[in-house]
Amino acid sequence: MTAVPARPPAAPARGRPAQETRTSAPPAPGPDMEELARKLLEPVSRLLRADMRRGLERTGRLYDGRR
Repeated sequence: MTAVPARPPAAPARGRPAQETRTSAPPAPGPDMEELARKLLEPVSRLLRADMRRGLERTGRLYDGRR
């Protein structure tokens, strides 16, 4: 399974006034939701298929006869 590595929150620099750090650089943009959705689609769909397959095996219907 592929995962997106988590980034630790940036620690504010010590010794600087809080106002100076806010105005020194624009805030970093948030994560791109489309890119995150693309990265998560394959692993989540694989997990869902595996769970459904386990459910069919548990009920004794290894192959879905409705297809």
